Amino acid sequence: MGQAQTPFVCLVTLCLASLERTLRHINDTGSLPCDGKCQGGELPSDRPLWLRRHWLILLEVIFGEILLADTLAANPDELRGAEQAIASVRVLRCGHAEQHKEHRYGSKLPQLWWVFFGRSWVRLPLQVFLIEHRDGLVLFDTGIDPAIMTDNRYIKQAIGRFLLPRIFKLHITESDRIDHVLADTGVAASDIRMAVISHLHFDHVGGIAQLPDADLLVSAREWAILSEPHPEREWILREHIELPSARWRQITFEPTDDPLFEGFGGIHDVAGDGSMILLPTPGHTAGSMSMLIRQKGWDPILLMGDLSYEAKLLEQDVVPGTGDGSTLLASFAAVRRLKEQLPELALVASHDFAARAAVMQATRDTMQDQDKAQ
Repeated sequence: MGQAQTPFVCLVTLCLASLERTLRHINDTGSLPCDGKCQGGELPSDRPLWLRRHWLILLEVIFGEILLADTLAANPDELRGAEQAIASVRVLRCGHAEQHKEHRYGSKLPQLWWVFFGRSWVRLPLQVFLIEHRDGLVLFDTGIDPAIMTDNRYIKQAIGRFLLPRIFKLHITESDRIDHVLADTGVAASDIRMAVISHLHFDHVGGIAQLPDADLLVSAREWAILSEPHPEREWILREHIELPSARWRQITFEPTDDPLFEGFGGIHDVAGDGSMILLPTPGHTAGSMSMLIRQKGWDPILLMGDLSYEAKLLEQDVVPGTGDGSTLLASFAAVRRLKEQLPELALVASHDFAARAAVMQATRDTMQDQDKAQ
């Protein structure tokens, strides 16, 4: 809804209208409008007509600038609404790893069997997403901390240190820490305004120590896992999450009547402009969430974290070897319903090598020179 005009705006608008009528009359007739003091269109003074025209044009410009400045001061949000909410979405790589084939594609065998005896490994990228929003830079996840490779006490529990190399083969170096990855793209870690954490696994929160100025958004349900007896058994490492410098913000999902989000149980509008909508997509962990990105001229994008390791696996209902199977299937179904209503929706998984191409296609980005970032 538009706001009522102030008396000042009304006065300036009337002056502009009068100037426009005068200029139109001069252009059409070659004379000033007669106000009763002149006869037959004669000028009331001996100043040249071209000079009068230039003064009138100058006054019109001045009044127009005054009107624009007043409107900007009174309605900044209305004018900003015409701008692009999101300028770009970039896929940043923070190293890569290998996981068991059963881990990625699922298995009927017990989990511990393939952890200890599985011999087929598949590569997976460790990726985060940098969103250039008009209110500031936003990260979706923060990557892994390379210290996990060199600090023998990074994982406090002996059983965790024993199991990690049997579940993942990590290929990361110091250059894969989030502040270095950002620097390679020309962005300082201090410039990040917000980081949305899809879930609290160590390979998604490993960069929060490098982002002391960013608000860290996490779902309240995911945060509640930290209060459970042994979150480390779910690879949620409390000592690397509850940092004194970390600016955590728990979010809840508000009910909505929008049929687009039917089946999700609520939404959270990150910026209040509909461009970044958080959706609960539990299953990989109890409080996992995804982000729907919408920008005029783009296909919508769903950054879905680890809900699935590949977009095509979700569409085929392939449940991975970890997580709660029935909850994952319910989240898969909710995402597929969303895609039915948004046929061009790009499903983007954090550990999918196809993520970069999917984002480029959705954003019509044919100029991405992201070799360093990738």
